[in-house]
Amino acid sequence: VLELEGIGPGPLGCCILCDFGADVITVCRIAKGKVKSQNDPVSRGKRSIAMNLKHPDAVSAFRELVKKVDVIVDPFRPGVMEKMGLGPDVLCADNPRLIFARMTGWGQSGDPDYVYAAGHDANYIAISGSLDLFRREDERPLPPGNFAGDYAGGGVMLAMGVLLSIIERGKSGKGQVIDVAMTEGANYVALPLIKWMQPGGILPTMPDGRLDASRSTLHQAPHWSNTYKCKCGGYVSVQSMEPQFYAIMIKGLGLDASTLPHQYDHTSWPWMKTRFEGIFLKKTRDEWESIFKGKDACVAPVLSIVEAAQHPHNVARGSFGKTPEHPALFEPVPAPKLMRTPGHRPRPKPKAGAHTVKVFEELGLPRSSIAALLKSGNAIDTSAGPKL
Repeated sequence: VLELEGIGPGPLGCCILCDFGADVITVCRIAKGKVKSQNDPVSRGKRSIAMNLKHPDAVSAFRELVKKVDVIVDPFRPGVMEKMGLGPDVLCADNPRLIFARMTGWGQSGDPDYVYAAGHDANYIAISGSLDLFRREDERPLPPGNFAGDYAGGGVMLAMGVLLSIIERGKSGKGQVIDVAMTEGANYVALPLIKWMQPGGILPTMPDGRLDASRSTLHQAPHWSNTYKCKCGGYVSVQSMEPQFYAIMIKGLGLDASTLPHQYDHTSWPWMKTRFEGIFLKKTRDEWESIFKGKDACVAPVLSIVEAAQHPHNVARGSFGKTPEHPALFEPVPAPKLMRTPGHRPRPKPKAGAHTVKVFEELGLPRSSIAALLKSGNAIDTSAGPKL
């Protein structure tokens, strides 16, 4: 995989591929004679080369490299690769088996006022309709970090598109272009919610079709689907949706179900929330975890990332691993867990441009061409090894 260096979804998608065995080579740029890298935090296990793709000699060399690879990942706005002379019409003609994955927010086609405009995660999921799903009651929509757009709708969809194309190529022998748009990816992972918001669905909507979060059981409208502050200042997550689980949760809180309104009486939800808030403030988060641990109450402590890495369940599963460059730090290991061919544990990220000569040689670039690129500064090798 040749990954033209970008930020956000492209690096994560390529990280997923790399974690599970792909040889991912990141191409960082050269500006004013120096290697310029985005230094993305999810480059573990990748290799790095440095090229000035604004120069014709480097462009010619890049086309030669592409003839020997399976996948190229384009993280730029539509038209940038074409402007460099490296669009899919050129590269896929050079290598008919090439899978050309294009990662954007708005997509490669559509309304030009959007297609060619700048944007970020929250903008993409806003126009997709999925941002409206991230609300509680009458609060304003709050984007969930970069989860929905950049990473779920972008990076994960990029990796999935590449793998699907590789499977298909095994039958046809042909590559193809993948148009990954975060707007569509975010909606795709929200498919059940979108179906449920239409006539006959289970999610309540307002007359204008927007989600009515004040009555939605999936958006913390009920007292039994919420987060509550505890005596220690921490929080617990409650989502006791089914009646049998609700009954266990009520018992754990020390309440008598026969004295309470029906679980699905939504007129009682606001004041029942207030009552629950008072009860949860009487004990610490860890005390509540002890009360509900091992019971089907659907109650769990809200952990920080640091606490999650230390939690016995996650430790038992090996869900986190040490960061190789900084053993005091940690990061999630690859998921899902494959029993026979698991993903790599976290590996070091490359020094930008450290594999330029080695990769050029592996992909068959003539030594004379490599030497010329290095001499002109249109390629840079930052390794401590021998230079041509």
